[in-house]
Amino acid sequence: MTAISTAKEYTPKLQKRTLKGHKKAVLCLAHSSERLSYYNNNNNATTSSSPSTNQNPNLLLSGSEDGTARLWDLRTRKTSICMELPRINAVDRNEVVSVAFHPSINESHKVEGADGDDNINSWSINNNDCTVYASTSNKVYGYDLRHHSTAVSNPSSVIKHLRPHFDLTNNFQCTDEINQLSFSYPKQTSNNSSRSSNSNIGKYYISAADDSGEVHTIESLNHRYEYEWERKPQKNKPTKILTHAEPDSMGITSSAIFQPRSNNETYIATAGTDCTVKLFDINKPNKATCSIPIKLAETANTAQLCNPPYVQTLSWSASGRLLTAGCGDGSCIIFRAEGRRLVEIGRLGCDVFEGHNGSVASVCFPNFGICEHQGGELYEGISAKVRKSGEVEDRLMVSAGNDGHIIFWDLGANMVGDNPLDPVLYLDKCLSTSTAKLKADDVDEETVKRILEGLNISPTQDLSSPTKNEEESKEEKKNVEDEDELSPSPPRVLFKIGHRYKANWMTCNRASDAILPNSLFVADTTRNISIYTLPL
Repeated sequence: MTAISTAKEYTPKLQKRTLKGHKKAVLCLAHSSERLSYYNNNNNATTSSSPSTNQNPNLLLSGSEDGTARLWDLRTRKTSICMELPRINAVDRNEVVSVAFHPSINESHKVEGADGDDNINSWSINNNDCTVYASTSNKVYGYDLRHHSTAVSNPSSVIKHLRPHFDLTNNFQCTDEINQLSFSYPKQTSNNSSRSSNSNIGKYYISAADDSGEVHTIESLNHRYEYEWERKPQKNKPTKILTHAEPDSMGITSSAIFQPRSNNETYIATAGTDCTVKLFDINKPNKATCSIPIKLAETANTAQLCNPPYVQTLSWSASGRLLTAGCGDGSCIIFRAEGRRLVEIGRLGCDVFEGHNGSVASVCFPNFGICEHQGGELYEGISAKVRKSGEVEDRLMVSAGNDGHIIFWDLGANMVGDNPLDPVLYLDKCLSTSTAKLKADDVDEETVKRILEGLNISPTQDLSSPTKNEEESKEEKKNVEDEDELSPSPPRVLFKIGHRYKANWMTCNRASDAILPNSLFVADTTRNISIYTLPL
């Protein structure tokens, strides 16, 4: 399925901010709330439609070519902690290619204990009370940010960690450069088994995808640092090695991420330069449960014909139903997870007008949680089953390419089904500023009309108001039901952001975050981090 074009290159009136501190290009990002949708939906699906009031800290973690990982205070937009990873020699530093928060930072939601009381994991409430991980070369280090015993303070009040609290290199046993770290999700349980649900919290796998074509996984060790006299001996569990690319293929594993909401199984999707996407059951690591070869897109333009469809990046939707793969030929492939296999359900175009005119460097399902946070009529109309499944915002996907463009996509009901909401319903203010800019730039009237028709919007209509009155909507719904047919809803481009630079990584935060809500964080080839905040 090829995406139709509904938008020329235009940018809505987004607030843009910049984080400055790194000395070289920023390669990777992680936000403390990017996994939060799993916990909110899995525990609050049957609650009322009142806005979420989660107390999780709003923290951003970054890694750079300058050999440091930084924790950012988004209130001041300055570095609060700088972690200097160990040098490879007296002069040089290895670049930090992947960073991650330990999932415990997302477990500050309320869970019902065995005694019926509500308990809160208090360690996530304080801003720096968390454990973070960073990889450089084939090494993985952990920092328990509660402890500053190995840190020094400089005049700018930035705490510098000179020595990691954990060295997991021997646990992972990676032989080549690591490209991505990923944590698994707790196993899902029924609402009635609260004791079992609590026992799953804190049990994770952590994976490292590397240039040897393998993915090394370990069961997470103690993530809270203890002084030597307090430490208890730990028995290291064997490393599980998943082979994504065969040695003779010379392929590397560029991305590997765990699937959320995979019931009682733990699945991980992998991809790399061998032009394949695979799905593994972590408990049966010897062979992939599914392997899909990627072919060059038929609609590839002349500039892209020389680029093989290497898979650079992967992203799961919050529901775990959809997987997006960003390819070297400029296309984005959408897969649907069906148990132990993946099924390709669509491919977003890669020509200049519809998509990227260069390799796709990063993809993500933002899952802002806008409907959940705002509540009201829109959220009340969503069934409890859909809320719990996490499907509400599955239609919204973001891709960033080497061409310097960031594209917001509506995957459409034809591709992903009727349960996810149309993004136009909760991105109305963002899209209204886009249409205003189109008119202000004197784009020819026919182009404006065609774009607005693609969004089912009248050229004179304010997007913040309903398209029809209530009676007309009811009548139209009745006619559709009588005709027993669905309106076509193919994939489409909602809007583009002209970012100018090649993106290295993207992540998002939640609408419920108190600081910079509904924001997209972008690391690129510059030393700065860009923040785009949607006007919702």
